[in-house]
Amino acid sequence: MSNSETPIKIRGRSLTVAVDGLTPIEISSIAGQVEERISLIEAKTKIPDTAKLATLAAFEFATELYNLKQRSEISGEADGKKIDELIEKLEKTIEKGLF
Repeated sequence: MSNSETPIKIRGRSLTVAVDGLTPIEISSIAGQVEERISLIEAKTKIPDTAKLATLAAFEFATELYNLKQRSEISGEADGKKIDELIEKLEKTIEKGLF
């Protein structure tokens, strides 16, 4: 993974960005997702203002990220409980001398 600058284009605006840990291909892919999201919102809302469209797209991405974090935390807690249960079972098995 590199930290080199990558040229992208979103809504006709050219930018050069660098993101730690992402390759130019990954950065271009993300730019494509942003472009696609803005286009979908534009088609749905008929809003002509690029700044509003970009704000709505940012909000949608932020909402998705928030939901993913929430699910990840819940999943992590569930995994922690499962691990604790397995440790308890292993300890009981060892105590009984069955291991």
